[in-house]
Amino acid sequence: MEYVLYKRIVMFLLMASAACFSFSQTPMQNVLGRDCQSLNGKWSILTDVMNSGIQKKWGNPVKYDDPLKLNELHYDGGMTLDVPGDWNTQRPEFLYYEAPMWYKRTFNFKKENGRRYFLHFSAVSTNAQVFLNGELIGKHKGGFTPFQFEVGERLKEGNNIVVVRVDNIRGENTIPALKFDWWNYGGITRDVNLISTPETFIEDYWVRLDEGTMEKVLVDVKLNGRNCAGQKVKIKLGGTDIIKEIKTDTEGRAFISFKTSLELWSPENPHLYDVSIESPLDKVEDKIGFRCFEVKGTEIYLNGKPLFLRGVGTHEEIAHDRRRAFSEEDADFLVNEVIALGCNFVRLVHYPHNEYMVRKCEEKGLMMWEEIPIWQSINFKNSAVCDDITYMMKEMMHRDKNRCGIVIWAVSNETLPRIKERNDYLIKLVKQCKTWDNTRAISAATNALFYDETDSTKLVLQDPLADYLDIVGVNKYMGWYLKWKDAPDKTQWITHPDKPLIITEFGAEAVYANYGDGNNINSWSENYMERVYKDNIKSFNKIPNLRGTSPWHLFDFRSPRRAHAMYQQGWNRKGLISPEGNRKRAWYVMKDYYMEKEKNKE
Repeated sequence: MEYVLYKRIVMFLLMASAACFSFSQTPMQNVLGRDCQSLNGKWSILTDVMNSGIQKKWGNPVKYDDPLKLNELHYDGGMTLDVPGDWNTQRPEFLYYEAPMWYKRTFNFKKENGRRYFLHFSAVSTNAQVFLNGELIGKHKGGFTPFQFEVGERLKEGNNIVVVRVDNIRGENTIPALKFDWWNYGGITRDVNLISTPETFIEDYWVRLDEGTMEKVLVDVKLNGRNCAGQKVKIKLGGTDIIKEIKTDTEGRAFISFKTSLELWSPENPHLYDVSIESPLDKVEDKIGFRCFEVKGTEIYLNGKPLFLRGVGTHEEIAHDRRRAFSEEDADFLVNEVIALGCNFVRLVHYPHNEYMVRKCEEKGLMMWEEIPIWQSINFKNSAVCDDITYMMKEMMHRDKNRCGIVIWAVSNETLPRIKERNDYLIKLVKQCKTWDNTRAISAATNALFYDETDSTKLVLQDPLADYLDIVGVNKYMGWYLKWKDAPDKTQWITHPDKPLIITEFGAEAVYANYGDGNNINSWSENYMERVYKDNIKSFNKIPNLRGTSPWHLFDFRSPRRAHAMYQQGWNRKGLISPEGNRKRAWYVMKDYYMEKEKNKE
């Protein structure tokens, strides 16, 4: 029965993109551990503001030998962009560019017998159509998850041409939707690789502790290839004497569970095992941690110990360079700043971050909240949009299911509970997520928290989605978007008294080194921001089921909808750190709060 259950879960996750995002294939696990030819570097580009490239066949840059045949398509000798990278910050004329952009790259290929080849994109923002040697090989929708295409039969000996049509066009039925509060970065924003595998290779695996245990290991493995049935698969845990052998079924799947004593992963000891999975023709190595994350009543437990999540929210952005983050070095920079604040937890917003970031957080002992870009005004009345949401969720869970540092999957941020279709769909999605992965909590960042009409000391959450969440997340900007009606330390937060609460966003805006009236919200001063933080903490100390906080935001971040010409200038100024890396007064308030929480933890 146990095998059948986990087989069903893995099969469902493997179907993540094949059913909805037509033509793209579900990507293999752990691309960073594969035999890859990097296609990063300079790519030639053409802008397509009139959206005529499809009609004009820009995906097929043919060179004509006939001197009398007009050729109006030529990429080389024009503009280039770095891949990975957003186009907005590489050339000033693309700062606000929201239209198709065509990328072209030529690469050399030499075929090896007995090998298969996959063209893999770690992410393209936001939609991609991929052409290889003039032929459309597939499409993908969504700017934050990987996708791939098997291309061995389409590759030629020698030079090959890959062309990608990318667009970041917003609309009422896109995800994210027409309006959102961060920069709409476009481009091939993450790594591109040509992956080589054996004819039968290890496509997928999931290694973790069973729900509610600290010693029972579960392993799922999936082979891909003609001879995937009846194959022996060997699993090794480095640093131990654990070696397990299993045999695949007729579909190339294998499952094993076993009990053993393990050194558990935690923020204090982020131990990762060198795990190897080996089949007759393939071997994949990964660093995997084991931990037990549980919610019981109002408490959150890690490895059996009660936990307070000391967090902060961060976008995938390098503020001092005004660009999207994409590299291991970028991840290291952001993670170090999170840790400096005294955090054991980070909220990765508002979309799945790159794999370097996720792995770096895990390596350095940060628990993670990971979410999909379901932000505010999503059109839940459109069934096709809901289908896209479901598959984005599955793509995210599929990519990161082996990352033990991720402890919470989140389905949405600040969506509107007055919309019936939103409630029906998200409740259904939460229930589905719990069947796909029972080793993590499911949450959402809600914001329908309003004053009780008869009692000005009570803030009451009015969102039916909260009934179905394992952990309730609440965004509320007390002292910024909503005035205190009574003293902060007398204010009651009525969310779900029987569930743990995380304040997933709070804060205020200030320009670094702008000092002024701490009682004037329009001073945009560090003094007022500091006061808002101190008042919120006074209020938090009175919430009996509070089990985590995540102020908004780590750094000031770019947002074209921020229109205060004197103070915002296209930036959301809620960061605890300025774009130049200067820590605001509120940073020190949170640091002290977290140090006190660490000191007093049980």
